[in-house]
Amino acid sequence: MNILRQRFVLVLTFLTAAIVSSCTDKWADHNEITDPMLAVDLLAQINKDPDLSKFSEYLAKTGYDKVVASSKSFTVWAPTNQALAALDASVIGDDAKLKLFVGNHIANQLYLTTAPQPSMRIKTLNGKNVTFTGTTVEESAIAKADIYVGNGVIHVISQPIIPKQSIWEYLNSTSTLQKTELISLNFSVQDSSKAEQTGVDPVTGKPIYKPGTGIINSNRFLQRADISNEDSLYTYIVLSDAAFTAEKNKLQKYYNVSTVKDSTDSITRFHVIKDLAFKGVLSSDNFPGTVYSVRDSVKFRLLKSDVVETRKVSNGIVYVMSKINYDLGNGTYDPYTKIKPVLIQGENVASNSFSVAGKTFSIRVRRNPDGSTFRDLNVVNHGTAGFTARYRFNTNSVTYKVYWRVVRDYNLTYSGTATDLTWSPQKLAFKTAAATDFALVAKPGAVPSAIPKTFLPDYSEVLLGNYAIDKYYTNSTKSGAFDVYLVSNTTTTNGTNDLLLDYIKLVPILP
Repeated sequence: MNILRQRFVLVLTFLTAAIVSSCTDKWADHNEITDPMLAVDLLAQINKDPDLSKFSEYLAKTGYDKVVASSKSFTVWAPTNQALAALDASVIGDDAKLKLFVGNHIANQLYLTTAPQPSMRIKTLNGKNVTFTGTTVEESAIAKADIYVGNGVIHVISQPIIPKQSIWEYLNSTSTLQKTELISLNFSVQDSSKAEQTGVDPVTGKPIYKPGTGIINSNRFLQRADISNEDSLYTYIVLSDAAFTAEKNKLQKYYNVSTVKDSTDSITRFHVIKDLAFKGVLSSDNFPGTVYSVRDSVKFRLLKSDVVETRKVSNGIVYVMSKINYDLGNGTYDPYTKIKPVLIQGENVASNSFSVAGKTFSIRVRRNPDGSTFRDLNVVNHGTAGFTARYRFNTNSVTYKVYWRVVRDYNLTYSGTATDLTWSPQKLAFKTAAATDFALVAKPGAVPSAIPKTFLPDYSEVLLGNYAIDKYYTNSTKSGAFDVYLVSNTTTTNGTNDLLLDYIKLVPILP
């Protein structure tokens, strides 16, 4: 039995080896490279085509020949000699410009003309993005498509792909008032992650960095809308100098910061330009009825008749315009206007904002009649006459309608010989807690019901009156933010000096 078993194992081993050997041979045959194009790299294929000799020359001159000959995969849009015949001599004679130009024709990875559905933006080796369709790249038609080789694909094109400026680069190339204002917003800061550390402060324990190291340049406008970013798409408005001046003159009364005209002008100029970027590429042939600016969402109505120049750029489109139309303010609470209304939530109060420290306050969650919830401030049993809670906010130099909502939903009945509820009068005071622009509201937060000796919570918004604010107040100016105080009754008796607030609303009154 043992001899038979050994013979069986030997036969089985032999048959298995024969089968594996046979399969291996067939698999090797199956995977053998039979397409000679796959043994050629991009550079070799370009060099083989006499109609691409000029592009080959530029590849060598810029060092990109070594790139496209490497083992990585690339897509190359190769312009013909005829396409390059009219290339500006200033590009050919400048190494940096030529490298930017050639790099605009090469992208990492392989993109066949079947990839766009119907178009796609592809980042090229110079950092710019190009729009690729099944028949074009940017404005150039594809003459020969999908020439695949071992490390990528070549599309022969009939025109060169001239690198476009970004919005930021275009603006910097102009001599407009808008460009002057944008450049004035440049600043430099030290980035500790890039700076050279020289020691540690023995007192604070904080690191000490070598001056001049880790310096990065930035711009206040780019922090709002980075129109220098090649991977974003924006529509950007450049105002003609006349339009810029007209806008500044229209807005400056709302951004008055001092008697020094230069300071007001500087603030106003920033607010002229800060809302002129819009997400995406908007066609002037089909402007939407309403578009909203980046960051502050100001409503604009862009009109083709106001466009005096159109510039396609690498990260969107620029329109030079002789006029712009937006909603300055309409007398209602509309957060999409240029001059914004102000909404101050009662619960947004810090513990150090009270006139007497250490007092207990509550942030309540309540329910509206429609079932939605809101939060409010409730301060009781503080025992202080004229107790205040301070709120800070930004304002324009404009007259506002002043509203509040106060919802009293407790102690709403009285009985016995009483003739009324026990009330906690309160008021608003602007700038200082002692201000007398608004009188105490005697019975805030509740209204009589049809049931005798019973009141109901008042969920309505109450107009208190108008208030003219003399300056543009914000933390970024010398004036600082504007103060408004919620002031309690001038008694110390608990139950008669509660503070209660859902919100304060300020709506600008504009001509």
